[in-house]
Amino acid sequence: MVSTFIGLLDIQSWWEIPCISHFCSLFSSAFELPDIDIEDLESALLSDGTSDEDQVALVPELIVRLLKGCDALQSVAKEITHSNYQMFLRRLLRQQCRLHQTENPFDTDIDFQSLPPRKRLHILHDLCHFRLESADVQVILSNLEADSLRVEPLGHDAKNSGYWYFYGTRLYREDKAVGGAAAAAAASAGGAGNNCNTVWQVICFTEEDWQNLAAKFKTSKNAKERDLFQILNKNFLPKLPQLFRERERLRRRKLLQVRNSSRIRSIAELKARQEEERQERERENERERQRNEREQLYRERQNAHWVAPPSQNQNQRTRRRLERPVL
Repeated sequence: MVSTFIGLLDIQSWWEIPCISHFCSLFSSAFELPDIDIEDLESALLSDGTSDEDQVALVPELIVRLLKGCDALQSVAKEITHSNYQMFLRRLLRQQCRLHQTENPFDTDIDFQSLPPRKRLHILHDLCHFRLESADVQVILSNLEADSLRVEPLGHDAKNSGYWYFYGTRLYREDKAVGGAAAAAAASAGGAGNNCNTVWQVICFTEEDWQNLAAKFKTSKNAKERDLFQILNKNFLPKLPQLFRERERLRRRKLLQVRNSSRIRSIAELKARQEEERQERERENERERQRNEREQLYRERQNAHWVAPPSQNQNQRTRRRLERPVL
């Protein structure tokens, strides 16, 4: 089970989540990856396996797609499914950990879903790197614009904290950036890992958050913060209403899909119960018919062996013969 000490605020500070989501957005067509929203990935990692089926299947679906694209598993790619992906994931991790002389985070028989969320996230992040090492990536990258592969902070504030935008409606802040900024950019473009000496948090959730942050930088005396205001004011504030409307539209569509999926499952479950009840009635009717047949057969056999008692006249003739004297 997932530790109850991991909450939404904790998971929102994990920089790998927006990086993985950006990776999926960037390579969705090239790698045939599912479209994974940041919030959906957070919920899937927090899930204990008992929530909505579509949400629970989100991470396994991504893992299956990534495994199928890794060169080390090309010979068995067609065999990788949702039911056996953990076996192939272990095989790949053992190979890569031996190659890089690192500790294998998934070297036991424990179920993937039972791993702590942080460890599952690390495995998923590593798997994105493994996919970028495949032979087909060079051709794919040559067809993408260089700017789309370059992920850099929008700017820095007076404390040298970096402000990161990936996509969607969130803005992240990276405090005490000691190598983490470059690592986060590399994570999306296939570079080296993060040294984990930074703290990430979502600084803007709502439209009001963005406007308040821009207003704060607008009146700042720090040159870097004034530059940040210009970027926010020119490139983001005018587009925010549309971004939030699109986000709400997608949220409603997903909610409708969940409701329809639940309704379809309910209808299917109802039909399954009705079919089970019908079959049970048929079985009971068949058992009743067989009981009736056995009882009928028993009565017929009893009647076949039954001998009627002699009539009264027959008894009298029999007595007269017995009483006749012997000559």
